[in-house]
Amino acid sequence: MFTLRVIGLVVPLVAGCIGNVQRSARVPHAAVPLNSGQPLGAPAEASAGLSNVTDVIKPRVGDPSQAVEIPATQMRNELRLRIRDRAQLGFIYEHGFGATSQKPDETQAPVGDGDVMGAGMSFGYSIETSTPGLSIGTTVELMQWSVPYVEYETCTNCLGNIMVIDHDRATPMTLGVGVSPSFRRGTVTVFGGAFARNHPTTQRKSHNVGVIFDEDDGDVKPGTFNVLLHVGVEVELQRWLSALLLINQDLMAAPVQYGPGIGIALNARLGL
Repeated sequence: MFTLRVIGLVVPLVAGCIGNVQRSARVPHAAVPLNSGQPLGAPAEASAGLSNVTDVIKPRVGDPSQAVEIPATQMRNELRLRIRDRAQLGFIYEHGFGATSQKPDETQAPVGDGDVMGAGMSFGYSIETSTPGLSIGTTVELMQWSVPYVEYETCTNCLGNIMVIDHDRATPMTLGVGVSPSFRRGTVTVFGGAFARNHPTTQRKSHNVGVIFDEDDGDVKPGTFNVLLHVGVEVELQRWLSALLLINQDLMAAPVQYGPGIGIALNARLGL
């Protein structure tokens, strides 16, 4: 990325600059795993889909002290490996498309170009119950993200103006935990549940602070946990292939307020 420096007429009279900072970051869309919670029906399963197809309702400002852009369309691909009968280890890649990003507040600083990308791992276990076909899926995932941001730093204790406009990337990590009861009968599985994951964010403005004109990752933080409720259905199309559709709703408003989200996926069973 790049840093644009606009130097004023003279240097500051003091070694340390005091000034104002304005930031914004393009962060991953709140979403849930594209998994029903049933145990894997094969040694491995490959999943390709969209954790968020599009935003039916544009995300709105939840916390005005934060400034984020949200990609409306976000891809999620996984490779899940069965461990014994009911456990699984997953490798995850998520990709939010910058071209679809939306600003909850049109007056916030524009981030510019760049997609949101994340990679991580998950571990899940599907708990067997006394009711045939009924399982309770659990999952824990850890993701590291590449998040584009912009940061404007302005020195105010100078004879002239000194400003730095910094376009760069931060690498916050998020933790996700979820539970998903599901019921399978024949070729159809219905499921629902809750999933909580950090929502990366950055503070929109800071006033009268020390400005060092140096990289600080745009003050991008992992953020607070967002809790999403979801319901969905998975239909077996072939012995080796199934299609999944889910609807979720984020219960939090930190840093933004979401409308309903839609996720879709194709799951291919490998090694049958």
